[in-house]
Amino acid sequence: MTKFGTLKVKILHNLTEAYIAGDKKDVKEILKLIKENDEFKGLYLFYEEVETMYIEDKSLAKVYVENVEKLLKEKVKKVSKYCKTVDKKLKPGNLVEVELYKNLDLLIEDDDLKNIDKKMLGKQKLVEHLTTKKDLKESTSEFTSNENLLHVVLTNEFNNKFDGSLTESEKVELTKILSMPNEELTYDFNVLQEEVCSKLESMATEEVDPDVKGKLKSALTETKQMKTTKYNHYKLQQLKNGL
Repeated sequence: MTKFGTLKVKILHNLTEAYIAGDKKDVKEILKLIKENDEFKGLYLFYEEVETMYIEDKSLAKVYVENVEKLLKEKVKKVSKYCKTVDKKLKPGNLVEVELYKNLDLLIEDDDLKNIDKKMLGKQKLVEHLTTKKDLKESTSEFTSNENLLHVVLTNEFNNKFDGSLTESEKVELTKILSMPNEELTYDFNVLQEEVCSKLESMATEEVDPDVKGKLKSALTETKQMKTTKYNHYKLQQLKNGL
């Protein structure tokens, strides 16, 4: 059976491809696959929740990982048949491995002399992940802590603005942003935000037309207030390209 973390990445890959292609039927079918089995949906969302989870005490993080190992095994057994059904309905593709998902998948494997070293290293990396404070400037809107493609697709504002209007280069850029892990997204967003703010400040200073100057200052204020989301990253990139 395809490992759950790999299956989750495959779902997002298929969802990305269907959304960019404007295939609303496929998008709905994939979302239905996620939501129609409660056990599967719960496991799917758990993998996301771990991405932004933070446990300050290292000993507690170790206890958490040990307890999660048993629970994950039980959960995966319950959805194993449904996972095969989902996997068969998805199209193959070049998938980008997510290290966190890979380490969670290792917890599900039965202990064996051949994998004990990998499992120990996987647990160590999970503890390191859990004890690392996540510096995400998160939105307090309808997005969950990890704004992934599922939430982007369900965001009416995004659909209404970009549906059917993306160029090929914009589709490539969007796909890249949607596949970013949270840590990379945060760093990339901060760098991009600083670049755009710096450019807007410079343009506002040099501009003599009061109306244009006012619009530039307004755009600067809005840019500074942007939270770290994949949708905002896309908006910032398009703004940068237009300056």
